[in-house]
Amino acid sequence: MIPEIAVWSIYFVPVSAFLLNVLLFRGSTVAGRVTIAAISYAWGMSLWALQSALAMGGESVGFEPHTWLEFGELVVEFGVHLDGLSAMMLVVVTSVSLLVQIYSTAYMHGDTGYARYYAYMALFTSAMLGLVLASSILQLFIHWELVGLASYLLIGFWFDRPAAAAAAKKAFIVTRFGDFGFMLAVIAIWANTEGHFDIAHINEMAEHGELAASALTGITLGIFMGAMGKSAQFPLHIWLPDAMEGPTPVSALIHAATMVVAGVYLLARMFPTFHSAPEGVSTFIAYTGAFTAIFAASMGLVMTDVKRVLAYSTVSQLGYMVMALGLGGYVAATFHLFTHAFFKAMLFLGSGSVNHATNTFDMRLMGGLRKSMPITFWTFLIGSFSLAGWWPLSGFWSKDEILLDAWHEDKFLWVVGTLVAFMTAFYMFRAVFLTFFGEYKGGAEPEHGASHSTGHHGPHESPPSMAYPLIILAVPSIIIGWFTVGGFGDFVQGALPLDLRHHPEPEPLVVVASLAAAIGGTGLAAAIYLGGTPSPARLLAMFRPVHGVIANKYYMDVIAEDGIIRTGLHRGLGRGLQLFDTWVVDGAVNGVAFAARMAGEGLRRTIFGQPQAYTSAFLMGTITIVGAILVLGGSALEALQSLRP
Repeated sequence: MIPEIAVWSIYFVPVSAFLLNVLLFRGSTVAGRVTIAAISYAWGMSLWALQSALAMGGESVGFEPHTWLEFGELVVEFGVHLDGLSAMMLVVVTSVSLLVQIYSTAYMHGDTGYARYYAYMALFTSAMLGLVLASSILQLFIHWELVGLASYLLIGFWFDRPAAAAAAKKAFIVTRFGDFGFMLAVIAIWANTEGHFDIAHINEMAEHGELAASALTGITLGIFMGAMGKSAQFPLHIWLPDAMEGPTPVSALIHAATMVVAGVYLLARMFPTFHSAPEGVSTFIAYTGAFTAIFAASMGLVMTDVKRVLAYSTVSQLGYMVMALGLGGYVAATFHLFTHAFFKAMLFLGSGSVNHATNTFDMRLMGGLRKSMPITFWTFLIGSFSLAGWWPLSGFWSKDEILLDAWHEDKFLWVVGTLVAFMTAFYMFRAVFLTFFGEYKGGAEPEHGASHSTGHHGPHESPPSMAYPLIILAVPSIIIGWFTVGGFGDFVQGALPLDLRHHPEPEPLVVVASLAAAIGGTGLAAAIYLGGTPSPARLLAMFRPVHGVIANKYYMDVIAEDGIIRTGLHRGLGRGLQLFDTWVVDGAVNGVAFAARMAGEGLRRTIFGQPQAYTSAFLMGTITIVGAILVLGGSALEALQSLRP
C-alpha cells in the first residue's frame, strides 16, 4: 500500500521543479530536463497509487487530513484523497503531461521563453495534481484557481502577439464568471455544514438528507457554474477556441486532456451531492451538456483551422460527459474522460506536428501530407477513428456507454447524442482529408521569430521527440477500451455508496445506431472531400447564409463582447455607476463641503476685528432682548429663566 508521504510527493515534486526553474534555471535548457524528471517521478508514483487503489477495489485508501488553519470556529484541514476516481485521474494527468513535455523539447526548441515555458508547465501540472488529490472542497478550490492562473500564463505565453494576450485575458475573465459561482458554493457549504469542507463529509450529509433542499440546490448550481467555466459549457464555452493561441503542446495538455476535464472531475467527486439535489438540477445539467455537445459540433463542421476543429470537438465531447453525469451516468462520463484524454492529446500533438512542417494550421493550405509525414498521418487517423467512435477503438466503448445511459434515461437526449456522433465523424474526417489527402498546397511562410518553423524545406516528418509521443499515445487510443470496459466501472465506483452504483443494460439498437452514425459521417466526408460529390464549393454556395452564421460562431463573441461587455456592462452598468458616483456620491460630499464653505463665508463677514463694532452689536442685542421682555411680558421672562442651568 502506498504511504501518505509518497502520495504527497506526487504533488510536491512538480512544485519543486517549478521553483527550481524560476530561481535557478531561468534562460537555461536545463529547465526542460528538470520538469521532465519531476513529472517522470510523479508518473511512477501515480502508477503505485493506481496499484494501491486497485488493491482496495477503488474504495478510499483512508488518509487522515491535517489541520492547516484554526481561527475560532473556522478549522481548515488539508489532506490527500485516493480512490479509484482520483487514481485514474492521476495516471491521466501525469501520463499526458510527461509525453507533452518530451514532445515540447523539439517543438519549443530555440524559443526565447523555453525555460519560462517549462516553469509554467511544471506549475500547471502540480496545480492539477493538487486539484485531483484534494480531500477538501476549499483545498480543491485553491488549486482550481492555480490551474486557472497557469492556463492564463500558458495561453498568453507569446504575450508579444496581441491575439495571444487577448485570448489569455478572455479565458481568465470568462472562467471567473463560473468561479464566482463556485466560490459562493464553497461559502454556502461552510454555512450549512457547520464549517466542514471535507468532500466525503459533504457527500454523506447530502446523501443522509442533512442539507435543506434549498441549500442543496444553491450549492450544486454554484459548483456546476464552476464546472461550466472550466469545462467550457454553454454559454461559458467562448474562451476555449481562442485559447488555441498558446503553444500547441499547451493545447494538448491543458485544453484537451486535463484542465478542461477538471469540471467533469469535480461533478464526479461531488456525485452523491448532485444525486441528492432536487431533480431539476440533474435535468438542467444533462440538457446543458447535450446542447453544448451539438452546438459545438456544428461549429466544428465549418472551421478551417485544424486546431479550432479540435477545440470545438473538445467542447462537444465535454458536453457528452456533462450530459452523462446529469443522467446519472457516472461510469460513462469518467470512462469517456479517461479514453478521450489520450486520443485528443494525440490529435492536438498531431496538429502541432503538421504545423511544424507547414507553418500553418489552415487546412486549406495543406493537403497530401500523408506521403511526407507517415507517422503523423497514421496516428492522426487512429485518433480520428477513435474520436468518431469506430469499433473497436477506445472511443467506441466510452461514447457508447454515454449513449446507452441516454437511451435508458431520456430518449430525446439519445437522439441528440447520436446526431453529435454523426457530426463528430464528419468533421474529423473532413480534417483528415483536407490535411493529408489530395495535393500539397504549399503551406505558409514562417512567422517572424517562430521557434518551430521549418523554413522553405517543404513538409517532412517531425523529429523523434515529437513523433514518439504520438506513437505512444496511439496505443491506448486503440486498445484501452478493451482493457477497461469490464472492470473500469466497478473500480471508479468503488468509493460510491452501493445504491449509487450503476450498470445500464446493453441495448443492441444503441450500438447499431452509433456505428451507423460513425460510418455515415465518415462516408459523407469522403464523398465530399475525396470524391467531390457534391463539391465543397457547391455546398458552400447552397448554404452560404447558414455557413456564415456558424463560421462566425453564432455571433456569440459579438454578443458577449459588444453586447454584454461593451454595451451592457461598460456603457450601461458602468456608465450608470459613474453617473451615480458623480452626481449622488460626489454630489453629496461636495454639497456638504459647499454648504460648510458658504456658512463660513457668511460668518466670516461678521468678524470685523473692530471693538466698537462688537460693542455696538452687544448693545443692540441687549436692547432687543429687553424690548422683547417689555412687549411680551412675564411669559418671555419665564422663558429666559427656564434657560438658566
